[in-house]
Amino acid sequence: MPRRLFLLLLGIWFAGMAGIGRAAESRASTATVRQEVVAVVAGQLAAFRENDPRRAYALAAADLRAQRPLAAFADIVRRNYPEIWANARAEYGIVRDDGTRAGLTVQVYSQTGDAAYDYELVREAAGWRIRGVLRRTARREKA
Repeated sequence: MPRRLFLLLLGIWFAGMAGIGRAAESRASTATVRQEVVAVVAGQLAAFRENDPRRAYALAAADLRAQRPLAAFADIVRRNYPEIWANARAEYGIVRDDGTRAGLTVQVYSQTGDAAYDYELVREAAGWRIRGVLRRTARREKA
């Protein structure tokens, strides 16, 4: 993908994620915010690795939990996000935030393949929580 198109798509994604009025405020996060955001995503991935969807669900944003009970959440992740459900490891990109919302691209690896996912997090009273996950790249099967 040409660099210019990639940057345009990235800008559109952040504008949608943070809202048009807040897009300009999104910036590379401080080391502290990066550590907090990565810890939440890593914690959820560890929970899935340990077959503990209840712990993974606890790291989801309150509005997401209000929309779906635990069983539905686990079923959605298992069916639609196979690399996340059966992850073996992950690599974390740059965290960008505006103080209340954060975005992060994560390359997730499983025994059968890998894919990149865009995570959206929101800051709640309990800290950063995962509000949404979108597949960024097509799944690559292991040979």
